[in-house]
Amino acid sequence: MPTPLLRIGQVAQRAGVSTDTIRYYERLGLLPNPQRSPAGYREYPEIIVNRIALVRNAMRFGFSLLEIRGFLRVREAGGKPCHQVRHAAQTILDRVDQQIAELTATRETMRETLLKWDVQLARTPATRHARLLEGLPSDSHRPSRGRRGLSEIHER
Repeated sequence: MPTPLLRIGQVAQRAGVSTDTIRYYERLGLLPNPQRSPAGYREYPEIIVNRIALVRNAMRFGFSLLEIRGFLRVREAGGKPCHQVRHAAQTILDRVDQQIAELTATRETMRETLLKWDVQLARTPATRHARLLEGLPSDSHRPSRGRRGLSEIHER
């Protein structure tokens, strides 16, 4: 007896994604085109839920949807993308390490600034402005790695 097919809403519920996400993954080629019912409804085998989980897990790791699509295409064509996956994962790790270094430098700059501000506040009479913002490090005095890391956080 064949396994019953699932409609898009059932797949979305089981996979924990929206129906729009499923359609988007189909358009990108991450999911195979589903068969259609006589009424035109998408119908999927149960295994599609596992494929969606694979895509979501790969995204959480840091792979882009285009990278994932490329890996899956190689696999579906009979190839073995294992070395490509490993290389791409190393690139992601290297990028994370760089971001950590940038954030560490930014944190150090912020700590130094706060210590300077504490001294400035202690020397400033309560009736005067301490002008703390004017004492912020300029781009030329800040570590460039730290500056970029902080701005990336604020842009998201």
